[in-house]
Amino acid sequence: MQQPVMRFAPTYRLEPQTPFNSETAQYIIKNVMNHFLSGSSYNPKTAANLCKGISEEIKSRIKLQKADRYKIICVVTIGQKYMQGFSAALSFLWDATKDRYVSYVYDRPNIFAIGTVYALYYD
Repeated sequence: MQQPVMRFAPTYRLEPQTPFNSETAQYIIKNVMNHFLSGSSYNPKTAANLCKGISEEIKSRIKLQKADRYKIICVVTIGQKYMQGFSAALSFLWDATKDRYVSYVYDRPNIFAIGTVYALYYD
């Protein structure tokens, strides 16, 4: 007599135990950008390194929050305000129930910066 084949349901988690906290991320982005950019003016020679430093600092502080099973992407853009326009748009395909993004705009008379953090949940 042959025994029936046993089937088991998956035992892995489908939901994060520690979800991404958007309010904390917003606070971190604002504080880091204000710290790095307060009192500064736009310099094209140092803008790229400044963007990289701000982005790495934001990402490392957000990773300390230990959002379970999230990939963190941080993008920082710095520009000079000199009688020109600036337009930015973003579009993506993601899970609207788990994935998040947070953005902050630093705006002063001679410089602007946009910091955006994407938190993408992965199984």
